[in-house]
Amino acid sequence: MVQIKKIQAIATGCLILLLTMFASCTNEEEASVSEQASIRVSTMGHFLPQTRSMSGISDNMPVLQFKDEATYNNTVNKLKTMSEKERKVYMKTLGFTSAEQVLNTADEELDDIFEIEDENIFKSSLSKFQEKYRGLLAFDETDTYDVTPYLSFNDSIMNFVGNAKGYVVIGNHLVGPQNDTPNFTGTYTVTTKSNTRASVPGPIQPGFRSFNGASLTIKNGKYKSTMTLGRIVNGNSFAIEFVTKKKQFLWKKKVKASYSLNLEMSSSKFHHSNIVTCPSGPTICILNLPIDFVGTVFDASVTNFKSSRGSTIGSATFKNIQVR
Repeated sequence: MVQIKKIQAIATGCLILLLTMFASCTNEEEASVSEQASIRVSTMGHFLPQTRSMSGISDNMPVLQFKDEATYNNTVNKLKTMSEKERKVYMKTLGFTSAEQVLNTADEELDDIFEIEDENIFKSSLSKFQEKYRGLLAFDETDTYDVTPYLSFNDSIMNFVGNAKGYVVIGNHLVGPQNDTPNFTGTYTVTTKSNTRASVPGPIQPGFRSFNGASLTIKNGKYKSTMTLGRIVNGNSFAIEFVTKKKQFLWKKKVKASYSLNLEMSSSKFHHSNIVTCPSGPTICILNLPIDFVGTVFDASVTNFKSSRGSTIGSATFKNIQVR
């Protein structure tokens, strides 16, 4: 009899646990469904001004419409905590493709084109690619042979919540990106450790100024990775610009890569040794080293410079670098 009561108690406990888990899952599912019901995919034509003077935007371009400001803010906060892959999955549940995903898709297509070894087929494929994304994405026209695609706006939030042109609709109001010009110079990161490790990209865009004669390039097959010492224009910190380009025939494109190097800097005022690592994505790493500590002239030595795009290692010594 005692044994039967024990079995009944265990069964009851398991049933309560299962019911609790079911209720929890149901609540989460209901919250998710409720949230998604407050977000719908609409088209730009419903919200464009009568002049319709915005370049590259058609009536049929999809746009996310949020029920209200609170829904928009909650979604943005959620997306900020997600990885790029998680954001893609989330947007798929909404039936939408964000600006971030449009750019990534275009970049992957272009990367495949750069693997074509027949020059005529390469040129034909590249021409079709440029025609496909003309007006939708931006291309830096300062170098005819650099065909790297960019978003036509510069706004870290609209990058992953907006459409290809950086727009959303909140209520019934069309909201665009903070900066409607492309960012051809790259993403900036802020570092806070003495052994410098680049952190998640921040909102600042301080500008980068390179130092003459303080650049090192390593080559790995089709890839060339370059590091350049410099400073932040609107600040008092040293920085390093990292750029990797993939080349095929006369054409080239920027590609993502991660970097590491050992850096030593010295002048009559100081000696500084640093291990710098920069994750894939950012192109400028801001060092936690004020220029005031150095003076106007210094020497630098770079060793063990590596890129994730190959195994080549580079080293260089720079003398009498002028801080400008």
